[in-house]
Amino acid sequence: MELVDHSKPVIEDKEIVSDVRDEDLTQKVLRRVFAVGKTFVGVKFKQAEFSQCYFRNCRFIRCDFTGANISKSNFRGSQYEECKFHYSTWEHTYLDEEFLDRCLPSEENLARDLVRTLRVNFGHVGNYPAVNKAASIEVALTGQHLFNAAYSKQSYYRSKYKSWNRLYHAVRHLQWKALDLLWGNGESIFRVLCCGIFLVVVWGAYLAWQYPQFSWPESLRVSVQAFWGVSTTPPVPDGHLAALTALRFLLVGLFMAILIKRLARR
Repeated sequence: MELVDHSKPVIEDKEIVSDVRDEDLTQKVLRRVFAVGKTFVGVKFKQAEFSQCYFRNCRFIRCDFTGANISKSNFRGSQYEECKFHYSTWEHTYLDEEFLDRCLPSEENLARDLVRTLRVNFGHVGNYPAVNKAASIEVALTGQHLFNAAYSKQSYYRSKYKSWNRLYHAVRHLQWKALDLLWGNGESIFRVLCCGIFLVVVWGAYLAWQYPQFSWPESLRVSVQAFWGVSTTPPVPDGHLAALTALRFLLVGLFMAILIKRLARR
């Protein structure tokens, strides 16, 4: 096995006192570098390593952070314009959650990977609202990627996902879509509530259609009562009551699972 040295130049214990333009810091190690309110234009941070750095209220314009590893640093209040963050990783770093809205790559699979590392990072620093936001974005990007892998006509997807692999992603997307409608793939309490309301309304309509003795208002009232396990007058057929009870337990279980998941992130 043939090996060569691959040492990275280190910039350590420095303060940046002026704006930086068109600087190449590719594969450099920035350790305890300090800057406040400075502007960085066209700076290349490709595969750079940030450790214990402080870049507060800085402005990054057309900077390239591709493959950068950022850890134990502070980027609060910083702004990013037309910057690249492909394949970058973040650990124990303070970062505004608006980053999730403005700085993700256009490719959904790369954006998903970046959001995944940001979700873990936000958890490390205790920013739990950002953790929940990142998790929701990650779920949406996963669905978008599965859809493109199965149905997109773009050359990238059609050259990479073919034949049975394409069918496999179509099945996965169908599964993702069903779970998304049911409970937002584990991220939406609102979806669970909507499913419960939709279920009760549909069951009420079915009772009114199948059993003439039930008027529409009465069938809706009976469905709500049966769903919550309250005895009804007139009584609901045993089969309907058992089905509604089982669905109630399912939806309540999903509701509690989302609550526990969100509380576990704290």
